[in-house]
Amino acid sequence: MLDLSQMDRRSLMQRAFLLIGATTIPADALLAAKSAKGKRFLNAPRFKLLTAFADTIVPATDTPGAVAAGVPAKLDGMLATWASPESQKVILEALDRIDVAAKAAKKKGFADLSPADRDAVLRPHDAAALTKVTPPANLPRANPFAPVNWVADGGYLKIKELVVALYYSSEIAMTQELIYEHVPGTWEPSRKATEATRPWASTGPF
Repeated sequence: MLDLSQMDRRSLMQRAFLLIGATTIPADALLAAKSAKGKRFLNAPRFKLLTAFADTIVPATDTPGAVAAGVPAKLDGMLATWASPESQKVILEALDRIDVAAKAAKKKGFADLSPADRDAVLRPHDAAALTKVTPPANLPRANPFAPVNWVADGGYLKIKELVVALYYSSEIAMTQELIYEHVPGTWEPSRKATEATRPWASTGPF
């Protein structure tokens, strides 16, 4: 999974575009993944499924979650505009497997379940999907800037990372979920962490 403590907003967006297999990325696209105007990639049932999945991964708590941050629409826009055909296929299949798991466990599609039942379905599915597997033999040298995690369901890992990356690069996450100071204040060498302590956001390495 993403180590959010070591990634700024631009890095998160770069990671998201790598995950969907984009080959060319304009500078402004790195700052915000826009939904494709007048063009939706996912059909209505799958978009509803994606919305339910995103809401389960980053639900609203005392701060807005992935749905309020517009993650489903942004991800749909990336699929329509930037994703490679292979990435589109992998993500669709991963979404469908979540729905199959829900129907097997609860006799309903994932999007039709209550939040508690979604969580009950997704936890074992997540654990199984993210089980580490042995990489194929004779692989070319790995790209250090795009490490590959070999798990049982690579498509599931990809869509989960996309939801997290798009959420934490959103304005809502940067201003309400994370603590942000455009100009740092006084130096505090030691600060007590409590249950109310939140991570800090950054727009760059400085």
